[in-house]
Amino acid sequence: MKRIEENKLAMFKAVQAVLTKNQTAVATLPALVVSAGDFATLINNITERERELNTVTVGKAATKEETKKVLITELMALKGALASFARKTKNIELSLLVKFTKSTLKGLSETELENKSKTLLEIVEANKPELVAYGVDEAELTKLNQTVATFKSAVSETKTSFSEKSGARVSLTELFDDADVLLKEELDNLMLRMQSKYPDFYNAYKSARVIKDLGGSHGDDEEETPPPPVS
Repeated sequence: MKRIEENKLAMFKAVQAVLTKNQTAVATLPALVVSAGDFATLINNITERERELNTVTVGKAATKEETKKVLITELMALKGALASFARKTKNIELSLLVKFTKSTLKGLSETELENKSKTLLEIVEANKPELVAYGVDEAELTKLNQTVATFKSAVSETKTSFSEKSGARVSLTELFDDADVLLKEELDNLMLRMQSKYPDFYNAYKSARVIKDLGGSHGDDEEETPPPPVS
C-alpha cells in the first residue's frame, strides 16, 4: 500500500470509529445508517485487498527461489561429470558448454537457466552409457528432470501471481476511490443534518476527516481533506 493510502485508510478508520461511537445519533437518520454501513464495508474490502496484495506473491516467490537453488546444485554436480567426460573424449564443444560456475548459473534469467538445464539433459541422454563411469545414473537423470519441471512450474506460478497482484492493485485503487466518493458525496453532506442536533458528534466527525501523514518526519505534518461543508 502506498504511503498516501496508508494515511487515508487511517482517516477512514477514524471516521468509522466516530460513526460507531455515535450510533444513537446515526440511527436518527436512516440514510446515514445506510451510508455508514456501506462505508464500513468498503473499509473491510480495502483491508482484505491489501492483505491479498501483500501475500499473493510471497509464498510462490519463495518456492521458486528454493527450487532454483536445488537446480543449480544439481547442475553443478552434473558439470563435474560432463567436464571430465569432455576432457577425456577431447570434446571441445562440450568443454565450452560446461565452462560455467555457480555464480554464472545464479546470474542467468529464468528462461536461460531452464534452457541450459534442458541442453545438459539432452547431452546426458545422448551419452548415457559412457557417463555411467562418471557416476551419472538413471536416478540422477530422473531427479534432475523432475527438478527442472518443478522449477518451470514455480516460474509459471510466480508470473501468474504477479498478474494477480496487478489486478489486486487496480481493485485496491478503485476501492479507495469509492470510499472517497462516498465520504464526500454522502457522509459529509448527511453529517450536516447532525450539526445542530449533535454538535459534539459533528465536530468529532470533522476532526476525524483530517488525513495525517503518519509516516512524516514531523509529528504535526498533516494533509487535510476538505472538511464537511458548513452551512
